[in-house]
Amino acid sequence: MQAVFNKLKQSPYLLLVLATFFWGTNFAFSRMVIEEIPPIQLSVIRWLIVSIVFLPFVINEVKANKAILKANWKVLILLAITGVGGFNTLLYIAIQYTTSINASLVNSLSPLLIVVLSVMFLKERIVPWQFVGIVVSLAGVVVVVTGGSMEAIVALRINPGDVIVVAAVICWSIYSVLMKRFGVDLPKKATFLITIYIAIACLIPFALFERTYEPLELTSLSPSLMLTVVYLALFPGFLSFICWNEGVMQVGPGRASNYLHMIVLFTTVLAVLFTGESLAKAQLIGGILILTGVILASNPQFLSRKGKAERRAVS
Repeated sequence: MQAVFNKLKQSPYLLLVLATFFWGTNFAFSRMVIEEIPPIQLSVIRWLIVSIVFLPFVINEVKANKAILKANWKVLILLAITGVGGFNTLLYIAIQYTTSINASLVNSLSPLLIVVLSVMFLKERIVPWQFVGIVVSLAGVVVVVTGGSMEAIVALRINPGDVIVVAAVICWSIYSVLMKRFGVDLPKKATFLITIYIAIACLIPFALFERTYEPLELTSLSPSLMLTVVYLALFPGFLSFICWNEGVMQVGPGRASNYLHMIVLFTTVLAVLFTGESLAKAQLIGGILILTGVILASNPQFLSRKGKAERRAVS
């Protein structure tokens, strides 16, 4: 396993593609699993598996950084609630009411929201092209969640699953801004493991409540379903983290962020092949608008003519 990863490290762009592919499978395959396993219980099981697999690789880093982890316990709790617990759990809840394709399209708003929150809370500057990108992306989201129907817009007939995905994206964006602000001083792998444990602790009470009306009997699950759950833990949960971090370290966050748009492509292909979903015209149009807006908002350095000063302002 280590030998394979060492070889892959020589191809950082392939690592980024693998990470986004694994995340795409999370959108597509979780829709099949969620029919049998309630969302909060699925989230707890998934993160328990990840924590067990991840622990041997990180235990020494945790021990070596006890002091800094304790000193930043408030930040760790916020990271756990927003990124690890909140985002994934809300996504699994949303998948019950919307399609995998819709969820991945709305999720592609996250780079844009990260820009907006960075301006609001980190006092970063924003250039005109970013405003254009925000408007274009929001128009795309409206098209996706309303199916392109003017009647739905007027009557505010919106799929609740899409709204929950928006809430999940907000959680992920807050998590990303927190990591941007505090992550520099935190040990990356140890932070991830500790936030997993905190998230599990926060989710357990909700999972127990969920069991009162949607009890899960693990013994009743088919072997194929259990293998899918293990896959969701090991690949979108564990290996994607390893591949993404290594890729970002080698090519930089600016270039790496563009690869996040591939999640929509992979999700769409997988959803059509495995779950029987089809790509509607409104999804295609909305997806193009969202991705165009995100590219404009996230990469103003390629479009602005104002020079190096603005490039530094958005880096």
